[in-house]
Amino acid sequence: MAILKVRKAKVALKLSSMNVLEMIQFSKHVIVSMTGNAYFPSPSPSLALISSNTADLEAAHNAVRKGWTATTEDKLTKRKTLHNALTQLGAYVEGTANLDPQNAVAIIQSSGMEVKSDAPPKPAGFRLQLTGLPGQVKLMTTRVRYAVYKWQYTTTPNDVASWLTYFENNNRQIVVSNLVSGQRYYFRVAVVKHGVGPWSVVLDTIVL
Repeated sequence: MAILKVRKAKVALKLSSMNVLEMIQFSKHVIVSMTGNAYFPSPSPSLALISSNTADLEAAHNAVRKGWTATTEDKLTKRKTLHNALTQLGAYVEGTANLDPQNAVAIIQSSGMEVKSDAPPKPAGFRLQLTGLPGQVKLMTTRVRYAVYKWQYTTTPNDVASWLTYFENNNRQIVVSNLVSGQRYYFRVAVVKHGVGPWSVVLDTIVL
């Protein structure tokens, strides 16, 4: 069985892409999600500070909208303050979650924050070659770090249920054996990394 190095789950805040109202709404959602959350007994910065920074930004935003004496520069300053505080809180959430790697994704999500997508890529450079021995085909693909490869074959590629998994391993090449000589086989591979990724192109050959 392949042994994978466990990758840390990462928080995706996306604060820079938020406007002021979106950041305020996001901050309030995080506060509600983390209040009383057993996974986060001692948030850093404190939720009280996050709440205060959120209220300050909301007040500055409303003041600018109403044409009060508060300036746009003041709103930008308050936004930066909340941005920095949420960034620090995100680091705390990420660090705390990864103390329990198997549940890290769920723990991050329980905070009201998103998990950075690490979707498996579609295999590149997938190719095959005959080994010169009866009943064998060698399959190869481009290496993906910390990944397992799921190798499949069939003789009827249009029948979804007919695809058989020959092996799952962390080697980017494999020899498929015990195939029927003279039979045309079809092969594909997928990267398994935080889930099964899209399948490669399908390659076929007649086995010696």
